[in-house]
Amino acid sequence: MMDNVYITGFMGAGKSTIGRSLSRILKRRFVDMDDEISRNSGMSVRAYFEELGENNFREAETKLLQKISSGKSLVVSTGGGVPTSLINRKIMRDSGKIVHLNATLDECLSRLGGVKTDSVRPLWSDLTSVSALYNSRLEAYADCDLQVEASKKSADKLVWEICEKLQPQRSIDVQLGGVRHPLVFTWRAHEEVSILAKPSKTFVITDKHVSRLHMERYSNALGDATVVALKAGERSKTLGSARRLYEAMLKDRLGRDGLVVAIGGGVITDLGAFVASTYKRGVPFILVSTSLVGCVDAAIGGKAAVDLNEVKNPVGCFATPSAVFLDLRALSTLTGKCIEEGLVEAYKTGLVADPSLAGLIERNIDSLLQGDLLTLAEVVRLSASAKSDVVGKDFKESGLRRILNFGHTYGHAVESFNNYRLSHGMSVAVGMMVAVAISENRGLLRNKLSVGIQRTLRNFVQSRTVIPPATEAWQIMMNDKKNHNGRITFVLLTGLGLPICVDDLRPEELDAAIRNVEGLKNG
Repeated sequence: MMDNVYITGFMGAGKSTIGRSLSRILKRRFVDMDDEISRNSGMSVRAYFEELGENNFREAETKLLQKISSGKSLVVSTGGGVPTSLINRKIMRDSGKIVHLNATLDECLSRLGGVKTDSVRPLWSDLTSVSALYNSRLEAYADCDLQVEASKKSADKLVWEICEKLQPQRSIDVQLGGVRHPLVFTWRAHEEVSILAKPSKTFVITDKHVSRLHMERYSNALGDATVVALKAGERSKTLGSARRLYEAMLKDRLGRDGLVVAIGGGVITDLGAFVASTYKRGVPFILVSTSLVGCVDAAIGGKAAVDLNEVKNPVGCFATPSAVFLDLRALSTLTGKCIEEGLVEAYKTGLVADPSLAGLIERNIDSLLQGDLLTLAEVVRLSASAKSDVVGKDFKESGLRRILNFGHTYGHAVESFNNYRLSHGMSVAVGMMVAVAISENRGLLRNKLSVGIQRTLRNFVQSRTVIPPATEAWQIMMNDKKNHNGRITFVLLTGLGLPICVDDLRPEELDAAIRNVEGLKNG
């Protein structure tokens, strides 16, 4: 997932323009090979050709490419002649993906203002020679990992098309209580939703933040759908908001043959599913997740709920959507804090259900925290698939699904102790650190594995974070709705992907684990 992306194509195909746009979207560093050679040599490309010759220039390209290939998560705009060397193509393929921008010669000429004898491009002399050069390179350009047709397309469209080819759309069937629905990982969520929504009267629930960032493309796709945008944040996940939505649906004369589409993060998908499931005893609904937390966790599993009197999710139900779309394009707009929140939940799922997901996050934690979009998309795919597998086997949380509460028992105590001023993600990360410490102290988890997990979790926890002592945490945890017979339920690890649920935790064990974590986060 750390592969570089190499953009190839003829002069004027748009390599530099597309490369820069792609690097911004992917949150990766951009390298323009022609610019690098000019900077290193102190000469323009044309001057380099004239003074040192083409052979020396090609050698400089190969040396630069070898240096670049040792880097990670780069977007590289290559010179037009780079792919003509078999050695260069091997260097690129061994260290990443080759993306060819296939533009017609006429399109290239148009973008560069035709052929000029005084062009800064050394091989851009007359139409006959340029045409011959173009044709001579076609075979080398065709030797690529993926090709996009660049003629008559905007840079924005080309960038998203490249993303889609690098991380193709996928769909899995999820079964919740005997009812199946598709879970779709897609860059074209707005288009996919519109296909399902066309036969129905559509009512869209979103929030103002998501509306500002994404509703233009959804509105264009959905046409005359009614849209209600609530205030962003947890305070909108209430019975009061539900009532407002019920009244808006009645005013809109939405029938049981209508369709509710909830577009947003976990607050909106939770609320939307709850409202749709209870309005007129249930209308079909689609969830569209635009946050990382939603894509890896909140939108998956069929839980719907609202908050009541500062208590999270005490009123709710299990509900089955018609479809769930994970909007990969929306991940490019997330803040660093939102990415951290989602990565905590994804790492939790990896630790209890998919070691390959946990390993992916551990190996790429730095680039993930910086928002590397392609790696985030892979995290979404693995996490959503793993959670879907778990909830498909235990829809109503009678057994297996409890493993997804790893880190949440003490994590909720951390949240409550800090009067919910501490983020949920950071609280759960602390909760996981405590659960790992308990697991190691009990001899369930090897020290080497424990150290690696704690090292990753420290990326999400600030040293100044105040965590509750065992005595206060114990009282908070006694009120956890997942407890049974008055005993606190804790999820521990015996290895990667090997969780166990216990209810025999002792206060002194918790105290020892908390002291271990205090030492780790302050170390």
